[in-house]
Amino acid sequence: MLLNGKIALVTGASRNIGRAIALGLIAEGAHVIAACRTELDAAEEVARADTSGKSCAIVMDVADRDSIHTAAAQIAKKYGKINILVNNAGINKPEDFDKISDDDWDDVLNVNLKGPFRVVQELLPHMNDGGSIVNISSVSGQYGGPRTTHYAVSKAGLNTLTHNLAIFCAKRNIRVNTVSPGLIASEMAAAAKGLGVEDKILLGRMGTPQEVADAVNFLASDKASYITAQTLNVNGGLYF
Repeated sequence: MLLNGKIALVTGASRNIGRAIALGLIAEGAHVIAACRTELDAAEEVARADTSGKSCAIVMDVADRDSIHTAAAQIAKKYGKINILVNNAGINKPEDFDKISDDDWDDVLNVNLKGPFRVVQELLPHMNDGGSIVNISSVSGQYGGPRTTHYAVSKAGLNTLTHNLAIFCAKRNIRVNTVSPGLIASEMAAAAKGLGVEDKILLGRMGTPQEVADAVNFLASDKASYITAQTLNVNGGLYF
């Protein structure tokens, strides 16, 4: 197993891509802290996939520093330190540029960009040297994204945050990378329906959450021991 005995925290782990990532880590032997904002029952179901009983679910709202701080203290008490952090939690509010409200702009950036900033600040003291941080970005952050200006900006910012964190964390040999999914079969992908995005995918199909999870497993593992500050595109050739 790639990640036998490693302790991993995944934000937004109760559904869609986050759920697949958490289950993928468990399948490779990691013990996962499945963090969610509200869907605790679903996160607990994910944790039960770990037959050792060493995974758990936890409430963590990445838009609320107090919530993150409380969760970090609980994690430290239960596990000591973690080896892997996956910043997956994100939201999208598709709208034409001229109709995006200030509130929607702030909400999207608060969760998608400021969220990982807060989570890393709070969790770094509880992370082992030689660990791995994987940020889940989006192809939208590379080419602009249809009807999702605020989402695209938040993900472009996350890509840059990855680069900065890789520099900052290098002294502790903590690698920081990005996985940038393309159009993945999920609730969020419905926002791109009818916008012609699917026609641009070289492989001619949407990706699956499992394919994103496989990329995370690789970057979280020692197989990627000399990889940091990079973006791994999982997009079927949608953007290259």
